Amino acid sequence: MKRESRIKRKKNASAFGSLLLGLIAIVLLGIFLAYNLNKTNKNLENWSRYAIIGKNNVIVVYEDKLAIKIPFDVQVDKDTTIKDLVNSKNYELVLNSINSFLPEKISNYKVMKYSDISLNVKNARNIPEMVIDDKKYILTSGTQSLFSDLYGGELKNSQNLVVDILNANGIGGYARKTGENLKENLSDLTYTAANYEKNEEYSLIKINEIDKENLEKILMSVNEKYFKIKEDNNIPTLASVVLILGKENNIDFKIVVKGTTAQAKNVQKELEASGYKNISLKNEKKDLSKPVIEYNKDDYYIALKISKELKIPNMLENNDLRNKINVLIN
Repeated sequence: MKRESRIKRKKNASAFGSLLLGLIAIVLLGIFLAYNLNKTNKNLENWSRYAIIGKNNVIVVYEDKLAIKIPFDVQVDKDTTIKDLVNSKNYELVLNSINSFLPEKISNYKVMKYSDISLNVKNARNIPEMVIDDKKYILTSGTQSLFSDLYGGELKNSQNLVVDILNANGIGGYARKTGENLKENLSDLTYTAANYEKNEEYSLIKINEIDKENLEKILMSVNEKYFKIKEDNNIPTLASVVLILGKENNIDFKIVVKGTTAQAKNVQKELEASGYKNISLKNEKKDLSKPVIEYNKDDYYIALKISKELKIPNMLENNDLRNKINVLIN
C-alpha cells in the first residue's frame, strides 16, 4: 500500500514537473516572440520601402502611401511560383523576383511568419493578376497603373513637358517635323530637335520624369512603333523624355497572334493595317479570362503601343521572349 502511494506521488510530481516545464516554455516563447516583434517593428520603422515575407503572402510597403499583397501561388515564370522561392529560403532571390515586376524597386525585407503587423498606409491593394492555363501571373500593365494612380502619379505629373527628339533615320528635317506634330496634340509641350550620333534601326526611348498619361499621348502621336528602352545615360538632358527615331525598315522583331477564333484573325489584320511587320497567326487554344499581350521588359513600349492600337489593356511581362510579342486571344 505504501509502495503504491509512493508511486502515485512520483507520478503526480512528474506530471507537475512536465506541466511546469510546459508553462516555462510557453512564457519563454512569448518573451522571444515579443522581443522579435519589437525588434522587427523598430527595423520597419527605419525603412521607407520594404517587403514582409509572411506565411501565405509577400506584402510590399511604400512609405505610408501604398501596400501591395502578392500571394505565394503567383508565378515568377512558367515553372516557378513565389512559394517555391520562399520555401528555398533564398529570400534575396524572392526580393529580386518581386522587383522584376514592380515599377519602384525595394532593397529591404523581413521574414515574419509567426506574428502580425499593423500597416499604417493610405492604400492597400492586391497585386493585379490574371489566369492563363490555370496558373496565376502578375498583370504588369495593372501594376503600372496601380503605382501611377496611388503612389507616384502626383509626383510625376508635369505641366511643362519637354521632349528631346533625335533623328536617327537619316531623313532631313524629320525630328523637327515630328516635334511640330506633337505640339498639335499636346499644347503644353516644347521640344528640341537634333540629329543623333548615328543612324539606328530600332527607335529608342529614354524616360526621365513624365506621367503615364502624357507618355502614352506622345507614343501614340509619333509614327514609330518599335521603341526599345535606352538604358545608358550618355545623353545629358533635363527633358521629360528623349525620343530617338530609328529607320525601322529591317526590324528583327516578331508579333505572334495566338488564338482559334475570328477575333484572332481580326487582330492580325488590324496590326498589318497599322503598319506592323512580321506578324503571324498561330492556331493555338489558350485558357484565358481575357485577351493579353505578352512582352519582354525591354520591349515594354512596343507592347504598350500595340496595347493602345488593339484596345487590349492587359499586359503580361514574359522575359523568356526575345524580340517577340505574343498577343493571346480567347
